[in-house]
Amino acid sequence: MKNRIAIITGASSGIGRATALRLAKKGIRLVLNARNEQKLTALMEEVNQVADADICALVCGDVANSHIAELCITAALDRWQKYPDIFVASAGRGLPGTVLTSEVSEWDELIDTNVKGTMYQLRNIGKTMLEERKAGGDFVSSPFDIIVIGSSIGRNVSPFNSVYGATKFATHGVTEALRRELGPHGIRVTLIEPGLVSSNFQDAAGYDNTWFEQYSKEVGPVLIGDDVAKVIDFIVDLPGNVHLDNISIRPTRQAYP
Repeated sequence: MKNRIAIITGASSGIGRATALRLAKKGIRLVLNARNEQKLTALMEEVNQVADADICALVCGDVANSHIAELCITAALDRWQKYPDIFVASAGRGLPGTVLTSEVSEWDELIDTNVKGTMYQLRNIGKTMLEERKAGGDFVSSPFDIIVIGSSIGRNVSPFNSVYGATKFATHGVTEALRRELGPHGIRVTLIEPGLVSSNFQDAAGYDNTWFEQYSKEVGPVLIGDDVAKVIDFIVDLPGNVHLDNISIRPTRQAYP
C-alpha cells in the first residue's frame, strides 16, 4: 500500500479529512485538496505525524475550477514522479430547501460544485488512469480506484431537499456511466452513498441546526466521517479483480432517505 498515491478532494473536513487520516496509517502518499489553505496545512501536519513520514502534497482550490484535478495529478508527478492510483472525490456542498423554497441565487454554485465539479474531476482522473492502464501493468496486483462520495438522497427522492438531491442524482448517473466505461479496462469506479453524517457540512450549507439535532436523536447515533473512511480503506485494500461498485451506508435506525 505504501507504493500507492491518493488524491483526496474536499480533504479539509468531514469524510475527506477522515479518509486522509485513515490512508495515512497505511503509508499511502497523499495529495490533499480543499479551498481552505489553513485547514489543509494543519491536516498535512497531522497526516505526516500519523504516518511518521512526509507523505503529503497540497493543492488549494475549488473543484468547480476545471483544472483543479489536473493540478492535483501534476502535484503527484512533481513530488513522486508517479501518477496517482487512488482518487477520492469528496468535495461538495449542500443547500436546504426544495425547488419551491430554496434560494435560487445559490443554484449555480451548487451545480458548479456538485455536478460540474464532479464531472471535471472524473474527466481528468479517468483519462489519466485510462492512459496509464493502456500502458500496461497487472490490474489485479496494482488496482486503480476512483471513489465518489454521493448521498442516499441521490437515490431516494426527498420532497424536502430536492435541489441538493438532484445534484446527487446527477453524481450517481455520471459515476455509474464512468464505471461501465472504465471497468472493462481494469479501473474500479465506486459510488458511496452515505445517509446522515455528522460533520460541518450542515453548518456550511445553512441547514437548520434544531432540525438536524432532533433528527439525529430520532435515527442516531448518526455516522461520522471515519465510518465512511473505513469503507474507503476497505475498498482500496481489495485485489484489483474485486469491485464494490455501489455502497449505501446509513445509521442503523435511518429508514429513509
